[in-house]
Amino acid sequence: MTETPKQKETVLQGGIWTMLSKIFTQLTQFAIFMVAVRLMTPAEFGVFALAAAVIVILTQVSTAGWPEYIMQWHGDRARIRETLCVAMICGFVIAVIGVFGGGFAATLFSDPAVGPLVQILSISVFFTSVGAAYNGVMVWQNRLSGAALVTLLADLANLIVAIWALLQGYGVLALAWGRLVSAVIWSASGAVVSRTKPVMVHPDTLADSAAFSWKIILTRVVVNIRIYAATLIIGGFLGATSVGYFRAAQRIVAAFEEIVSEPTRILSWNLFRRSRDAQGGSVGFGAVALRFFPVLYYGAVPLFVGVILMADTLTAGILGPGWEPATPVLRILAVAALIRCSGHASLAILTLAGQVWLLPWVTALYSGIAIAAVLAAASFGIAAIAMAEVVAATIAFVINAVIMKRYAGIAWQIILLKTWAVLPAVALACIPVILADMFSLLSGVNDLIRFIVLGLCMMVVFVPAILVLDKSLRAMLRNRRGPGAPSAKTT
Repeated sequence: MTETPKQKETVLQGGIWTMLSKIFTQLTQFAIFMVAVRLMTPAEFGVFALAAAVIVILTQVSTAGWPEYIMQWHGDRARIRETLCVAMICGFVIAVIGVFGGGFAATLFSDPAVGPLVQILSISVFFTSVGAAYNGVMVWQNRLSGAALVTLLADLANLIVAIWALLQGYGVLALAWGRLVSAVIWSASGAVVSRTKPVMVHPDTLADSAAFSWKIILTRVVVNIRIYAATLIIGGFLGATSVGYFRAAQRIVAAFEEIVSEPTRILSWNLFRRSRDAQGGSVGFGAVALRFFPVLYYGAVPLFVGVILMADTLTAGILGPGWEPATPVLRILAVAALIRCSGHASLAILTLAGQVWLLPWVTALYSGIAIAAVLAAASFGIAAIAMAEVVAATIAFVINAVIMKRYAGIAWQIILLKTWAVLPAVALACIPVILADMFSLLSGVNDLIRFIVLGLCMMVVFVPAILVLDKSLRAMLRNRRGPGAPSAKTT
């Protein structure tokens, strides 16, 4: 017997809470950074960056696709509970490796904080692995709002603990303690909300989940190779200063991209899984996509257009004076992020369509295209490299559209035609920003406050405009079901 999905919560409500939690995540990280930059030395930042880079790799291995395996599962609830056990075992093993590695690292570095830093962060890997698995369980149960609120609670704990520890003089260890407490609360709260206990894993579950997870791990490895390869290429051709400008712009765009990517990921798993369960396969994916992707663009287009229009304000507000060369790069990378935004649903769609084997190969192809484009543009400067990212994103979008059509029945030419309303709506939304620049409005206020105020003005214009232009969106909101959510079967 499969667990009956939780029906009290609408997909729209869950999507809004997911987006709000991701915005809160970005705000808490920014707040911690602003406090840390005033209380920590550059050397301490360097130590934390090195340790965090290692922990990111350990975390990616420990999570190992368990959330995705849970979210795609269509069968007995017992398999979900067994997968939680697998996630705990994997997280424990990786955490132990990290703790011993921290002891070894302490002998290599003169800084006495290195060993404890790596060990604390390694312990957090276990709870992160468990928390990620429980996040997958909540999505599987259609508890999207619950998953978002659990994440919000964990981020709040990170904010409180990290800032308190920084003010108490714990230095770099303050950031580690914040992450550990956040991971503990994330995993414990997930267990409480999902009301699902792990049970001892059977060999067939272990074999099936391992066969699935290696494809996810390989996909993540390929993505990271692509990211770091591009950074090394820029450094080799243009030097450290250019890398600094490019990475700063890239990080700002990434913060906005994450606001879009997480709701896209969660909602795509939820909606397309409902369609698969209701219709016994991917036959209904095309109809779901016709509502899902236009709504995605209704959120992503005004966000990234705002970043493009106000890139100079963002650069000044976040990076300060001396970082002006990052502004054109930021604008161009925002275009690339907008083109890429639909790709964040690909993992869920291909997996639920039974084509998970494609993921490593497709990701490797996209990464190869991006690296080749960056290599071709590297000698022409960072703006040219950013344009290469746009070209690579466009090529990847076209290839992805072909794959989605073949394996999931999703017709992108129809989706793009159906999204026409976003163009006049966002054009109207740009008017407040243009007027503010023409008449020097809000020129005396803080740059970040100016960005937020003008962004809100854009949304005040965009939301009613899109509601007037897209009648089907109004109908969907009245129905309060979400973009194309099918009725789930109860078994």
